[in-house]
Amino acid sequence: MIANKRTWVRAGLAGIGLLMGSGLVAAVSAPSLTALARVERGEWQLKQVGTNPDTRTLCIRDPRVLIHYAHEVEQCHHTVVANDINTTAMHFTCRGSHGQTIVKVATPRSFNLDTQGVINGAPFEDSFDARYLGPCSDKAK
Repeated sequence: MIANKRTWVRAGLAGIGLLMGSGLVAAVSAPSLTALARVERGEWQLKQVGTNPDTRTLCIRDPRVLIHYAHEVEQCHHTVVANDINTTAMHFTCRGSHGQTIVKVATPRSFNLDTQGVINGAPFEDSFDARYLGPCSDKAK
């Protein structure tokens, strides 16, 4: 079960990285998301909470991609659940998946991401702590 969860985590983080690099960020049409707007653009380290986690380095050019966890953003419907200075929560329904993502921004250089839902009939639930590393580098995915 843990191995399967790690596979979903890796797939989700890879999906976020692909979205950031592919220009599909513009497809996430959401209202002004106050907490996400506070997230500094640049290279971030995401670490899974509650395990002996692998960390992943991501270049975040548009924090709205954090709403999705391994989903095709072009085919999703979003509902804002919370939108204040510290928390953005979105419910999403995509082809073959649905769920909710909550991003709690402590500072522009630190946030927590909690996401849960169902992808192709399989449930997922993951939490990450993220910290800002600096400007994006060539190594960030």
